[in-house]
Amino acid sequence: MGKLKVIKTGPMASLQDFGRFGYRRYGIPRSGAMDKEFMIAANKLVGNPNDYPVIEFALTGMELEVVEETMISVVGADLNVNGERNEIASKVSVGDIIKVSAPTLVYAYLGVGGRMKAQEDFGSVSTYTRARFGGLDGQALANGDQIETEGEPGKICQIPIPGRDQGDVIEIRIMKGPEWDLLKELPSLETFQVDGSSDRMGVRLTGAKLECDYQEIASSAVIPGNIQLPADGHPIILMNDCQITGGYPRIGKVVEEDMWKVAQVRAGGNVKLVLIDA
Repeated sequence: MGKLKVIKTGPMASLQDFGRFGYRRYGIPRSGAMDKEFMIAANKLVGNPNDYPVIEFALTGMELEVVEETMISVVGADLNVNGERNEIASKVSVGDIIKVSAPTLVYAYLGVGGRMKAQEDFGSVSTYTRARFGGLDGQALANGDQIETEGEPGKICQIPIPGRDQGDVIEIRIMKGPEWDLLKELPSLETFQVDGSSDRMGVRLTGAKLECDYQEIASSAVIPGNIQLPADGHPIILMNDCQITGGYPRIGKVVEEDMWKVAQVRAGGNVKLVLIDA
């Protein structure tokens, strides 16, 4: 058992696990952690199974108070307990004040020993705020929220943390999409910048424009990783909270292993789409 109280948080902190699968036919997005490797690491550090929920936070840090002693871990940000820099995994006691810095990249994860108590919808506690699924009443975390765990916590484990050194230009591997042949030029020749409006639904790429024999298609199924091309020529990479169907040409699909790269590119970062054979 353990309990934390949120003292201060940003607008993009929520509970996430691996997400929902098998429900897109009903209009329900997958959701889930944007960087699964970081989520798994946050769980392993406190001895949890890989699929336990974690706190995902983006762009800004968090401050929490320990209400019942537990173990915590932070991956992708710095951890400070009672004013002192701490190891990324620690046992914390009642009254301790936990501060985690803004993420080094975009998304970071806080793990807590034991399974977090949360609303489960369609096989997952991942928060999807547009339909109020999962998390704490389907909402992003807010000041004053309490996060409780149940079951026996594991133990602090030492594990390697996945590297995230992406360089000046992040190469994203893609495969051809159903409407690839509408393109007049190859995206692998262009460098794009990530737009500041990007979120859990989609990452918008600006800068270079792609030319194509543009035509709206009949509303067709889309999944996370699909690259849609609106009439303005600026691609959109669909992410975990994306819609189920869309009417823009689907020119490509990001390979699953590179989805964390897309999620973790800061606004203004440079992206190059590199075509590979399926």
